[in-house]
Amino acid sequence: MDALIKQKLFAAAILVLLLAKIPASPQAAAQDLHAQSAKAELEHDFNDPDLSYILLDENGQIMAQRWEQPDRDIPVGSLLKPFFAVAYGRTHHSFPVFYCAGKKTCWLPRGHGTLHIREAIAFSCNSYFHQLVASAGSGFRPAMDGFDLHAHGERSLSTAVPFALTRAYLELTRHSQEAEVGPVLEGMALSAQKGTAKAVAKELPSMTTLAKTGTALCTHARKAPGDGFALVMAPADHPRAVLLVRLHGRPGFMAADLAGRMMAKVEGSGAPGK
Repeated sequence: MDALIKQKLFAAAILVLLLAKIPASPQAAAQDLHAQSAKAELEHDFNDPDLSYILLDENGQIMAQRWEQPDRDIPVGSLLKPFFAVAYGRTHHSFPVFYCAGKKTCWLPRGHGTLHIREAIAFSCNSYFHQLVASAGSGFRPAMDGFDLHAHGERSLSTAVPFALTRAYLELTRHSQEAEVGPVLEGMALSAQKGTAKAVAKELPSMTTLAKTGTALCTHARKAPGDGFALVMAPADHPRAVLLVRLHGRPGFMAADLAGRMMAKVEGSGAPGK
């Protein structure tokens, strides 16, 4: 009897292992193949030692990544601006209109002029967001904390955990119908078309994408004046890939150019449903 029980247990274990190797559906098999292909192509074609990246699928699962300490809070610059906007929108009835005079108030010396939230996101206006945060009131900080962007115990308005940040962007797209989220995503689409991330549209001319750039303090051991960041999601209406790129020692618009080329490679590697 003991031998028979052992045989049955052994057979059951083998069956479990075999079932684990069977894809749940043809779609799951296609997604797995796409992830493997995208990972291989990124590793082969984008091996610059100054490049860090995280690529997630539509479910927030890692498709590919090369990022030292991706769970550590680091400065991410303007990549937090969309979350500032949503946090403001969740505690106010509407988004304000602000004037950017440039000079010392913004990265663009001549200024951006009068802006609404879409243009402020697209052109990453520092002045607009300084004014937005200053006028946000007491509910702003709790609303920001709700995005869970930081490592345990951290509450900075200038840093984020790269993995958490990438997933937070994906989560925003799942709330596109909400009044405070829709205009932010529209601003990111405008950024990819003609804003600070306009290089993305040049690489993906037949697809509407969402993008945001940033430039932040360098945290590498080999110091540089700053590091460029870019976040790209494609396609815009239902992202099946989310890519965060950091480029050591170069500005955000250059990171966007590289991120666009990387996303074009991902989309060209047999994306399911393409």
